[in-house]
Amino acid sequence: MRTRPVALLFALACILPAAHADEPVPSVQVKGIADPEMRSYRSVVAGLDAFDAHRALAPHALLRFRMRHAEGAPANAGDGLRLRLASDDGSFQEDVPIDAAGLLTVGRNQAAYDADATFILNQKNGLYTGHPEVRTAGLPDNVRRLGDLRLECRVTIAIVKDQMPFMAKAAINTLMLTSDWCAKKDFNYGTLAPRPGVRAVLRDGERSRTLETQGWNMMVPIGDTGWPDDALVQFDAGADERAPASTTRTAGETPRTAP
Repeated sequence: MRTRPVALLFALACILPAAHADEPVPSVQVKGIADPEMRSYRSVVAGLDAFDAHRALAPHALLRFRMRHAEGAPANAGDGLRLRLASDDGSFQEDVPIDAAGLLTVGRNQAAYDADATFILNQKNGLYTGHPEVRTAGLPDNVRRLGDLRLECRVTIAIVKDQMPFMAKAAINTLMLTSDWCAKKDFNYGTLAPRPGVRAVLRDGERSRTLETQGWNMMVPIGDTGWPDDALVQFDAGADERAPASTTRTAGETPRTAP
């Protein structure tokens, strides 16, 4: 059993620069553990290491992984998913519980690491994916904290990088002019919204910005340090969020009107 290599096209999609405010923002989706039934545990450990190294971005957050259908819809208990960690030689095998909401926790396990275990899902390849999800406890389901998403990006990219050939990583580092892709000033992190087409608004005090969404995908300007880690992304939180309204102008932006 072998892990599938990460396509260079996917990696290049992750580094598309942000468009100007009066231009359409490209739809970039950074997937986490694609095809977890064929994903190395050691790659996930790289994500755990990144989570620990950058905890200052979200000191009260938890890291879990959310199972989704390939098109983006969240999986749940009705999908009957079963996941296990197993090595090729049979020296290691362990079930990985998935809760009713399609969430799972991956802990550190030296035996699984030493055995080079992989995640095996009881479904055909390509039907489901697993994505890192970093959330600060106590926030409503329709709210994401920007620092959480910055940390989630680092977890995701750490896992992706572990799967990439050295030359591919070096090429992207050269294009990005940095090895810390998530910190690049014009980096937009493509993450999955709670439902397709939902309106997402980034807020910090009196300032707000409507984010670009397309289908399940949402673009978050995590590289823009003008937005603090405690800024919040809200999804259709109330009538005032659903009503058409102009967002407050931020530096270098053209005022935008929500749809």
